[in-house]
Formats: sequence, structure tokens, C-alpha cells
Amino acid sequence: MARKTPEQLTKEFEGRKAKGLAKGGAAYWPNVLANAVLKLTAAGGEFSVAALIERVAQDGQVADPAIRAGAEEALARLRQAAARGAE
Repeated sequence: MARKTPEQLTKEFEGRKAKGLAKGGAAYWPNVLANAVLKLTAAGGEFSVAALIERVAQDGQVADPAIRAGAEEALARLRQAAARGAE
């Protein structure tokens, strides 16, 4: 059995770590969406799909990869729901 080099081990670890972050972020999307709804309600602004999409996009511009991945997932699901509603 061939031994792996340290570079190969590092590459595999980084891949597993990135996959775990993506899964964790995808599970975080309901929280991102709920926070956006709360912020829109607290601001007293217009509550529409477009405003919600804009708020989620703003909230997704952070350094934390889990929140960013959650925001991307929330945007995708929100756009999908809006498209189904428009049918």
C-alpha cells in the first residue's frame, strides 16, 4: 500500500473541511431567512419577495463561510419559491 505525501493528505483534509462547511452552511439557511424577515419587520419597510431577497443578499456578505453558504442556499430556495408562486 502506497503512503500518501503530506501534500496529498493536506489536500484531502482541505476538501473534507470545505465539504463540511458547505453542508453546515446549507443547514443554516432557515436562520438566515428568519433573520432577514425579522430585520425587515423591525425596519418597518415594504415586505415583498424582492425586499427579502435583497436583505438576504446583504446579510450574506460576511466573512463567515457558514453564514455565506446559508445565505446562498436561502437565496436559491427563495428564488425557487418565488418562481413557483409566479406560475
